[in-house]
Amino acid sequence: MRVLISGAGVAGLTTAYWLKHYGFTPTIVERAPTLLTGGYKIDVRGSALQVLHRMGIHDTVVTASTDMQGALLVDKKGKIICKMSGDAFGHRVGDDVEIVRGNLCQILKDQIPNVEFIFNDSIQEISQFSEKVQVKFQKHHTREFDLVIGADGLHSNVRRLVFGDEAQFAHELGLHLCVFSVPNYLKLDRMEMQYSELGRVASIWSSRGDSTAKACFGFTASSDKINLRDKDQQQQVVRKTYEGIDWEVPRLLQMMPGASDFYFDAAAQIHMDRWSRGRVVLLGDAAYCASPMSGQGTSLALIGAYVLAGELAAASGEKYQAAFNAYEEQLLPFVRRNQVLGVSAAKLMKSQGKNNLLIRLLMLLMRITPGRLIKFFINLSTRRIHQAANAITLKEY
Repeated sequence: MRVLISGAGVAGLTTAYWLKHYGFTPTIVERAPTLLTGGYKIDVRGSALQVLHRMGIHDTVVTASTDMQGALLVDKKGKIICKMSGDAFGHRVGDDVEIVRGNLCQILKDQIPNVEFIFNDSIQEISQFSEKVQVKFQKHHTREFDLVIGADGLHSNVRRLVFGDEAQFAHELGLHLCVFSVPNYLKLDRMEMQYSELGRVASIWSSRGDSTAKACFGFTASSDKINLRDKDQQQQVVRKTYEGIDWEVPRLLQMMPGASDFYFDAAAQIHMDRWSRGRVVLLGDAAYCASPMSGQGTSLALIGAYVLAGELAAASGEKYQAAFNAYEEQLLPFVRRNQVLGVSAAKLMKSQGKNNLLIRLLMLLMRITPGRLIKFFINLSTRRIHQAANAITLKEY
């Protein structure tokens, strides 16, 4: 069967590997001109590690890991208030591994040397028929496939074309995220520094083999609507939000306009009743984004790709609707449990605006013993993430 996959991210590349493994003919279309490198650091946890083992790439991923050695938590003046190991700060337990997104994507792409890629293009129109799907591309000629898989992220083009406007499915968590590269002027060696308070987080880190550093900001959304296509407005919001914080924040904000990889988005989840319609199915963030607040986006992508491809193989492809149903039935409880993590983390971040006894106590403790309180919440989140990351048993296909 000919299967078109939209998106050359973790979900799409993993799906292509398993489909090829089972004898399908996958093609990947990616709007970027080449495979995207760099990016933020991501984690593979719990049951998702089994997918890496079954692909035979676990050791390669570990070798390319960020190897973060520690984290320094600072107050708004830059004074160190707590030191943590890299794994403890990143909520990693046991064999959990952290890697830069682009490095994982390159490892995955290296496993599928004979798969066709269509770079610098995207799907313009999808027409479904009883025996095929006709796909019109923006630049290449129209082609026919047996199935189409939308693995094209939170703002999925395939989802929009087949299921409708994103607003029907997106649930914003009331937070915004901003990441961009800066020179590693602090000479960080596999280290991260972070300032945290209820409603605002700022950090800078540099991982193994990275000549630069990443500046990261996460903050509660204001009442003003932010245009996600207006870079100038976004940067103005970030500058205004972080007024009054010293440490390295003013310097990072000064370097922000010159960053070539500036990223800004609202933290959101995708909730859908069904992930498939006809011969089209969604995967990863396109179907069930849990948001970066969950710490489980990459693991959900890897596991979803493994299950979807495995069920298509078990159904011999022709009974694709049965495969789509089995994919949703297996994955939905796991997805919902992990989406709860994102909602819980967002609620804590947004709690600074609430006026009740518990929140007042939290804010008092943040002023008196911020290091201990932050460490407590990090350890609490680690336990929740570990349980959710292992809340699925993968079938052998």
